[in-house]
Amino acid sequence: MEQHGGGWTVLQNRQDGSVSFNRTWAQYRAGFGELDGEFWLGNDMINLLTRDREMMLFVELVDFEGGMGYAQYDHFRVSSERLRYKLSVRGYSGTAGDSFTYSRSYDHNNRWFTTPDRDHDRYPSGNCGAYYSSGWWFDACMAANLNGRYYTGRYKGIRDGIFWGTWHNISTEYYPTNDRQSFKSVRMMIRPKGFTP
Repeated sequence: MEQHGGGWTVLQNRQDGSVSFNRTWAQYRAGFGELDGEFWLGNDMINLLTRDREMMLFVELVDFEGGMGYAQYDHFRVSSERLRYKLSVRGYSGTAGDSFTYSRSYDHNNRWFTTPDRDHDRYPSGNCGAYYSSGWWFDACMAANLNGRYYTGRYKGIRDGIFWGTWHNISTEYYPTNDRQSFKSVRMMIRPKGFTP
């Protein structure tokens, strides 16, 4: 509550891989994990928290080399289940780069939530949630996926780990045979816009 000016509500926490984020639509709706460890607060709760007030989002990332960065968005909202928990995000500032609105092909803004058992992404040949083993606001498929698999250190193969596509040195990972970057910890937090301690 006191970091980065305080007043934050944590929506998601990744720190050790103790909780699988390869979950169903119903599990992402209700939330899972432990509040003192790894968890997803739940899409219904995130919708309630962002529905009636202007909220801002703070994404905090730490990699295994000790690199730290953040992405802050002046506007963050998640719609109701009826609207498939559509994401609305804009107003980036920070040091980690803007992976939510990366490009026209990889833009998570105004995208619906997809899980391995509910396909709402814009990828015509399959389900990004099933392919990347997580629930997220996939486009076709992603420039960001903070709910990917937790890897301890670098990994090879499909980029199904925790991913932030504008992270430094990410361009060295172009080929599938190259090592992939992974993150030691990631947190998503929100607070009312204009909050003063």
